[in-house]
Amino acid sequence: MITSSSKEVYDPVTEVLQFIRRVSNIPVPKLYAAFEIDDSYLLFMEYIDGISMSQLSDEQKEVVNVELQQHLDVLHGIKSKSIGGPSGIVIPPYRVMRRSSKDAWSRLSSETCDYVFCHNDLSQENVIVDPETLKIKAIINWEYAEFFPAYFDYPFYKRLGPSMALEGERDDVPELLQLLNSESTN
Repeated sequence: MITSSSKEVYDPVTEVLQFIRRVSNIPVPKLYAAFEIDDSYLLFMEYIDGISMSQLSDEQKEVVNVELQQHLDVLHGIKSKSIGGPSGIVIPPYRVMRRSSKDAWSRLSSETCDYVFCHNDLSQENVIVDPETLKIKAIINWEYAEFFPAYFDYPFYKRLGPSMALEGERDDVPELLQLLNSESTN
C-alpha cells in the first residue's frame, strides 16, 4: 500500500509502526519505506490480504473481539509518564482535532505512568481479518496512536461506523479537550 499526505501526519506513523513491532506482538503492516517528495510524505507498506471486521457476521465479530481484546490489553499495558507519540509529537484523535482550531498541543506529563498507548481510531474498518480462520491479520491506520489516558481509546470497534460519537452515544470530546488544554496533570 502506498499512502501520501503531509509529513506532520505520516512521519509519526513510521515511528508508531516501528515502536509497536518492537514492543509487542500486535499485528501491524510492515513499513518498507517512508520519504518526502514534492511536499508529500509517502509510505510504502505491506499489503494485508483479508477483510475488514465490519464485513463479518455478529457471531464472527464475537470471535474476533476475543483476540482484539488481547491485543488491546497488550497495547494498554505499554505505559508512559507523558502524553504523545514515541517521537514526542502530540496529535490528538481526529474526533478531537476536528472540533478544535488549535494547531499545536502540549506534551503533558505526570509523575506516574498514567498514560497508556492508545490506537485512537480503532473502528471495525481498521481491523483486517482472515475470513477463513477469523484471526486478526493486522490492525491498521495508526496515525493517531499515542500515549493518552486509557479512556481516550474508546471502543469504536464494538459497533459499525466511524471513530467518533454517533447520535445517542456519549460524546467524550469535551472531556478530552479539557485534558489536552490543561497546563499539567501533576
